[in-house]
Amino acid sequence: MAQTFNNAIVRRNVNAIRLKSVGGAALILALSKLVRIERPTFKKFTKACEDGRPVVLIAWHGSMLVPIYCFRRRNLVNMTSMSEDGDMVTNILYALGYECVRGSSSRGGMRVLLEMIRILKGGRNGAITVDGPRGPRHEVKPGVVLLAQKTGALLVPVGMGFSNSISFDNWDHTEIPLPGSRAVMITGDPFTIDPGIGLQHGCKLVRDSIFACEAVAREYLATGRLNSCIIEKTGGIN
Repeated sequence: MAQTFNNAIVRRNVNAIRLKSVGGAALILALSKLVRIERPTFKKFTKACEDGRPVVLIAWHGSMLVPIYCFRRRNLVNMTSMSEDGDMVTNILYALGYECVRGSSSRGGMRVLLEMIRILKGGRNGAITVDGPRGPRHEVKPGVVLLAQKTGALLVPVGMGFSNSISFDNWDHTEIPLPGSRAVMITGDPFTIDPGIGLQHGCKLVRDSIFACEAVAREYLATGRLNSCIIEKTGGIN
């Protein structure tokens, strides 16, 4: 009787995660209809992919909704956690054309790092929310630095700016743009991390690169200019 009851609970939890995942994927796909998404520097990512070295997108956990939409169906491999929230995020990513490897700093961290190293050396590109899966917010975990050093990957920072958004009351302050608002996604200059650089310095490079992208996104929202130069919007809007 107890086993039957436990199985029923497990099935109910699995069904609940699937339902949330379907809703999450639908919300992300609806972004292009509800929000004006602008990505004026997206070519920095596409050009990086032509370099011949593996490419890894890096972003904050709380700003990942719009990038998930913009980078969908590009054969990217994401690192996701082993938690229940990780189950939901993994299902959403699969639905949008991503692949995932599961692990975190507290559960299976070394295994997933070695798996990502193998995948990148095999010719694939990846994506990491560098302060996930549980924070603290905007505190870069050293795994991304080790990954870059072991593979020679090009790290491509991504930062967001919103004209009108709400933030959840959770650890990462997840940002969701409101209908009718503008969402600017800035893809920064690709960079590598030399194997001789210490982990703390490497983490600072990652953090500063994402913050710089966010500053550019805010400037673009306010002025329509990028690095003090007016840019063409053709091709820059989803």
